[in-house]
Amino acid sequence: MGSHRAGGPEPGTRRPRRERIRWAAASAALAALPAALVVALSGDSSDADHLLSADYVRTGSWPSGYSGQYVLRNAGSDTVEGWTLRFDLPAGMRIATIWNGRLEPAAGRYTVRNENWNRALRPGESIVVGFEVRRDGAGAPTATEPVRADGPTACTINDKPCGGSAGTGPDEPATPSGATPAASASAGLDRHTGTPTPTGTGRGGGATSTPSAPPTTAPPTDATPRAGTIEHLAPYLDMTLDPTLAGSSGVRDRTLAYVVDGGGCRPMWGGVTRLDDPATIARIAALREAGGSIRVAFGGAGGADLAVSCGSPEELTAAYRQVLDATGTDAMDLDIEGRALVRPDVMQRRNAALRLLQEDARRADRRVDVGYSLPVHPLQGLGDEAKALLRDAAARQIDVSYVNIKAMNYGAGVAPRPQGRMGRFAADAAHALQAQIREVWPHLTEEQAWRRVSVTVMIGRNDVPGEVFTLDDARRFADFARQNHLGRVAWWSAARDRPCPDGTATETGADPSCSGIAQEPEAFLRALGG
Repeated sequence: MGSHRAGGPEPGTRRPRRERIRWAAASAALAALPAALVVALSGDSSDADHLLSADYVRTGSWPSGYSGQYVLRNAGSDTVEGWTLRFDLPAGMRIATIWNGRLEPAAGRYTVRNENWNRALRPGESIVVGFEVRRDGAGAPTATEPVRADGPTACTINDKPCGGSAGTGPDEPATPSGATPAASASAGLDRHTGTPTPTGTGRGGGATSTPSAPPTTAPPTDATPRAGTIEHLAPYLDMTLDPTLAGSSGVRDRTLAYVVDGGGCRPMWGGVTRLDDPATIARIAALREAGGSIRVAFGGAGGADLAVSCGSPEELTAAYRQVLDATGTDAMDLDIEGRALVRPDVMQRRNAALRLLQEDARRADRRVDVGYSLPVHPLQGLGDEAKALLRDAAARQIDVSYVNIKAMNYGAGVAPRPQGRMGRFAADAAHALQAQIREVWPHLTEEQAWRRVSVTVMIGRNDVPGEVFTLDDARRFADFARQNHLGRVAWWSAARDRPCPDGTATETGADPSCSGIAQEPEAFLRALGG
């Protein structure tokens, strides 16, 4: 799992053999059930047919801020051409991220204008304008202080005063006549609503976003989580290393990494070892005999992603099936980065193949378990390409068990002063991911969305100098994961959960066979597993 700094590798540097991750930038996270607060907005009085309304809903809260959204809806009989939403925030509050609108702050007042794609609101159409608000340190409440009225105030739409009271969050709820909080945030979703896409940070304008249709059907509903649990601990096992470095003998679930193209759409371990290699087959058999389950990881940064090399969805489906048959599992982890992530044709080919694979499995009374592993920003979650991939998967009705983020190798540009903060970075990224999962699959409850969250950390020294995921980070993150009932926690890699051979910490960077810090063997397994 390697180091993809925010700006990419230094010119002329050589990438290590280990996998590396590139991180995309986006926003901080949310974690609370929606509490509705509704604000009615009047349309242009000069044209009674243009009745523009909005429901304001706080969608999440946490100690340092909250998230909210306006659902703008054209209840008139004519198309509304262009809209401008304005509001204030109390002192000490600021917008960190906004989606589906262009933010233009001025003298403390926030102005949100339409994007090109959502400029026109036809009769009955809607658009969600979502945002996340950060509370500055000076304005943070104490442990005993009640939640303040810290939502938007002085709201206007198209330069007309908003009707009703100003939106102030769940402490001052208001609901329009004939509407319920749950319905106000979701009714009338259309091509404009789609999945919210964060486009800007801070108090500047955002980049133009791309509309997308909501999923036609929802993935299966997740089971109710058990309190204080992590469903799966699943360290990655580097299949290109010496088998004696398997590590993590106490876990039941392992993710075998990585299958990539060996040339001509031919799946191979690390691009060099055949699927029918006797030693590899024996190794997998030994893992099965030890109990638990295995999952095969495809892709990563080292080698060619099969989705890039295979020429059609059908050819890619056959390659995936070949791997699953050879390993005796129906569980997949799709590690997607680099050009395999940013090329729309590759994304569509992969998702089409996964859909075919799951359809074939269902006809045979089997289930192919799919999880996506994607780059992440430590505070702002998934980037635009990753979110587009998930939206496409939802539209194709792919059954997605989890979305995994790689909480590692951030780089100073996005994660300054990482010492002692790597566990916090992982938790912040998980918060952001949970919110984004609910955007893609809005039928999920808060708890169900947390069960779709998977986080992989790189234990010990990361590839980026100065970034060290310590045992204290592991214990703190494990507490967070249990508190929020994360579905999956993983680490790179099982072989690294040990001290280096000389028993001392190394300053030379990440080693594939040890953590690079002083520790007892399998100390991270015990810290993360509780």
